[in-house]
Amino acid sequence: KNSAAAYGTAIHSSLQQAHCSFSADHQLPSAEQILQFFQKSLESQHLPADDFQLYLDKGKSALTAFLNAKSSDFHDTDLAELDFSNQGVIIDNARLTGKLDVVDIDKQNKTIFVTDYKTGKPAHSWKGSADYEKIKLHKYRQQLMFYQLLVEHSRDYSNFTFTGGRLQFVEPDIKTGDILSLEDTFSSEELTEFAKLVNIIWQKITTLDLPDISGYSADYKGMLQFEKDLLAGEI
Repeated sequence: KNSAAAYGTAIHSSLQQAHCSFSADHQLPSAEQILQFFQKSLESQHLPADDFQLYLDKGKSALTAFLNAKSSDFHDTDLAELDFSNQGVIIDNARLTGKLDVVDIDKQNKTIFVTDYKTGKPAHSWKGSADYEKIKLHKYRQQLMFYQLLVEHSRDYSNFTFTGGRLQFVEPDIKTGDILSLEDTFSSEELTEFAKLVNIIWQKITTLDLPDISGYSADYKGMLQFEKDLLAGEI
């Protein structure tokens, strides 16, 4: 595991612990405690000393800014790391599972809203500027759609309404220092098409029918064409 990935894991772990502690004690841990969660998690990743210090400083700075801006968004009813492995999610032939970072469940109104924490450079809009950012945001959006499919086909939550998903960037914007997030909801047409794509990919993986991708450009346009061809049954 590289150091940047280990850093991301430690950030996620510290926020998960904060949510779990809040849920148990009905009181959000102090910023100091959450920074301790982060440091312990980072220590457990066994990074080289230079990397450890670099990412420790980076993480403490990011989490401090994040908590200053967003601690009021934490609720003691939020569920962290909600695991769908025992929810029996099957769509057509595909058996699906996943873990959701934070799920805001309103049992009275039967609604679910999902938040996914992201480390790395925050984005101002879903459009993205550079090609790599467009690819990343396209995948993030699909991730949120995947979560909606999990919720709607699960044993325990299929009678809840999925009201949307949010990418919550933990690190502040370099220029403004703002903590950014992107939210979205998905149409039934979009979800149907995405579920079809998931099924096609499931079939190809389980039967080891791995298509030749050498004819596709390694950019956003090529990725969209690949998805289109998968959906059309052309590969």
